[in-house]
Amino acid sequence: MERETLKTLTVFMISLIIRLTIAVQGIHGTDILFHVNGSRSLLLTGSPYCLAQYNYPPLYSAIQLSSILALGWNPLGYKLMPVLFDSLLGLALYIITAMMTKDKGLALKTQIIWALNPLAIVASAWYGLFDSIPTLFALASIIALARGYASLSAVLVALGIDAKVFPALLLPPNSLHARNREAKNVLIYIAISSITALAIWLALSIKCLDNALKSQLQFHLQRLDKGLSLTPYTPYQAVLSLVVPTIILTVIALWMRLEKRFTEVEYTTYASLSLILLTALNPFIYPHYLIWFLPPAIASLVALHRGKGLAIATIITLVLSAIGLTYWRYYKVEAAVSMLRPTLYTTLIATTIALLLPLAKKHRVS
Repeated sequence: MERETLKTLTVFMISLIIRLTIAVQGIHGTDILFHVNGSRSLLLTGSPYCLAQYNYPPLYSAIQLSSILALGWNPLGYKLMPVLFDSLLGLALYIITAMMTKDKGLALKTQIIWALNPLAIVASAWYGLFDSIPTLFALASIIALARGYASLSAVLVALGIDAKVFPALLLPPNSLHARNREAKNVLIYIAISSITALAIWLALSIKCLDNALKSQLQFHLQRLDKGLSLTPYTPYQAVLSLVVPTIILTVIALWMRLEKRFTEVEYTTYASLSLILLTALNPFIYPHYLIWFLPPAIASLVALHRGKGLAIATIITLVLSAIGLTYWRYYKVEAAVSMLRPTLYTTLIATTIALLLPLAKKHRVS
């Protein structure tokens, strides 16, 4: 086994052990109770929506149920999959950073940032939140495309959508990726991803279809709680927060395709910026939502700035962790939350600037 491979597997195991040690400490928060109820409903009825208020796409209920059946109805059974996928997300960061920088040393340090990320550790291991799962599917879809596995990428996007909706942002732009050279390949990508996502959703929702539609659509479209968001509430703002970045990234992907100026670093960076915009426009933001954009943003920062990028990525990760952990500790104190909101948006703007500046310089020179 190569030394670098051994190192990255060691970091993965350390990441996993840290999270497992925390995961067995018990159940915390209320979201995990809804997750478990959905898995129980899936086991008893064939759908997470029949006997539970399950406000998510259905795939996670099946993923969680697999670990529950293996380990039992206990904290480890409930949290194993978020913990495992969160550690695998660090491996994905290693792979994509090594691919973009050709520097395994930088890639390993990038993986360490995620392995020790306080926000990710608390979200997956303490609260049992599963945002690392759709995020991994989304990031893996970009990696698969870069390696020339378009069909696999399409399936990964579909799995991400069936876990949480936000990876749908990548479906149209991924289909326009430079690897899909012919027009028919663009259509094939969209077809594979759409059909796979719909098939999985229907298979796990059909037995209680009315409940599935109501629990997912009404809850998110009419949700009034804001969390860390500064975006004014308007009807269907949650839909707009997804549609607007998707359109922007699709236009950028089409431009890169037509101009033949495509690079993996640029595409990943633009994907990161689109996910940041999705977060900023969201009418409700909770700390675990920051996991949606943070991994591709970290990889892009390191690829764009190299050594300085590691420092920038570490600082941004720690600041976002401080914001998220403080919110979870003081979310009932409006004065504290009121200070955290502008701090979050300031950090999002700073991250955006750090990602955009190298691209702006590159395009100005060219």
